[in-house]
Amino acid sequence: MHYLAGLIIPIFSFIFQSYPRFFNRYFGVDVWSRMLETDYIRKNHHRIPMQKISDGFILEGYFNYPPVMPWLLSFISKKKLFSIQGFIAPIFDILQNILIFIITLQITGKIETAILAQLVYATIPLTILENSYLTPRSLGYLNFTLAFYPLLLYSIQPNILYLFISFIFLTLSFFTHKFATQSLFFACLFFSIIENRTFPYLLIFLLSFITAIIISKGYYLRILQGHIDNIRFWMRNFRYRFAHQVRGVIRQRGKTDFVGKVYYLLGTFTPVTLIGTNIWIVFPLLFFAAASFGWQLIPIGNPLLYKMSMLVVFFYILSILVLSIKFLIPIGEGQRYLEMVLTPTAIIAAITFFALLDTNYKNAVIVIFLSILFVNLSLTVFIQWKGIIEDKNRSVTKDMKKIFSFVNRLKPVPRVLCIPHQITTMILYSTKAKVLVDIQAGTLQRIEDVFPILKSSVSDIAKKYNLNILILKKNYASMEELNMTKKDLLFETEDTQVFRI
Repeated sequence: MHYLAGLIIPIFSFIFQSYPRFFNRYFGVDVWSRMLETDYIRKNHHRIPMQKISDGFILEGYFNYPPVMPWLLSFISKKKLFSIQGFIAPIFDILQNILIFIITLQITGKIETAILAQLVYATIPLTILENSYLTPRSLGYLNFTLAFYPLLLYSIQPNILYLFISFIFLTLSFFTHKFATQSLFFACLFFSIIENRTFPYLLIFLLSFITAIIISKGYYLRILQGHIDNIRFWMRNFRYRFAHQVRGVIRQRGKTDFVGKVYYLLGTFTPVTLIGTNIWIVFPLLFFAAASFGWQLIPIGNPLLYKMSMLVVFFYILSILVLSIKFLIPIGEGQRYLEMVLTPTAIIAAITFFALLDTNYKNAVIVIFLSILFVNLSLTVFIQWKGIIEDKNRSVTKDMKKIFSFVNRLKPVPRVLCIPHQITTMILYSTKAKVLVDIQAGTLQRIEDVFPILKSSVSDIAKKYNLNILILKKNYASMEELNMTKKDLLFETEDTQVFRI
């Protein structure tokens, strides 16, 4: 019965992650894309739609997203999913938290260490914020752990069961989350080089890759092509990855919103700010240094922990490189790689804490741990309020519902340009309008004059794509910046304007 203690932290973590939804129920940029993907699979009798999709999309295309998440959600009715979408990602995170309990217990045999590892994980700001809206990331990160942890076990203690489990979840990863799969490839490549052997790492990855192609009858190649095309697009536009769509690259932080300021800081003081996103990472870095240089401060006796710390160090360095060398941005926002190793970070932090309790630094370690807990919780609450609860640009507010109602009354069906581009799928999902956005991943080059920055005037864009309506968020850009006038204004709310173009 005492193993049920492993459920306490996950339950409280779910509540802590979910409470902003009672203030801002419909927050998130990608949430509406995920809802649309789910709709298409639901309408297609829970199968991947293979035909061209045009519903609401001015730019037609094919469904080419990892299908596991939308397939699972397709068994929930559209109305029910709309009401609970903000609580789904934290549910997958509960499973990750429970997995941390199991892994830590397997390594140490101590319930108190396992519970502390859960607590550490639950208080990492990255964990909480990534689960603040409907996203496949939490499922992808769970899959990463289930795929790579058995590989590490096999590398130390060869057991065909470990290899089989890794193969299953590696194969599943190809249909779950593109970035998690990419991270798995980097991790397998890294350990193959470090250990000078392709088995089990790269060979199992390759076998899973081939299996994914075969069992999907080639559909995975469509996913892969979209991923590669998306990387190519950002290779051409890496300078504008975090640019303002209207103003371009902004040097003055004061002109960006809260999220923009966060990305500015991440790219400016990278090694320090990355640690700021997850202070617990100091412990696996310290553990790795102690093991590498023979420090006696921390008892090193488990090769599995050393490999886990090595994985954290690798992704930490990769994150620094990606954020510091701008042309590497296309392979992923740097801090995302640290999200892949939150599980080993939490486990090593907890184990290191109990190891240091037996030293002369006991009191200092307790103070440091409690301080980190306080800082993390305070930082998380602050970001939840500023970035989620008070958000207006990425949320369906009462203001936006008025916009939806107005757009739905327009005859004939309007063809819409959205600024910022992030609200396109929100408008598409919530109205009958046709919106300048595409369904197919990796085809952003078709609207390169609109996104990531405007390269043409609104009037020229309207002529090119036969648009007649502009929806503009007022706190994102002014109508003067877009050369719009009051005579073009059709409808206005506190936050949003609708223009005829």
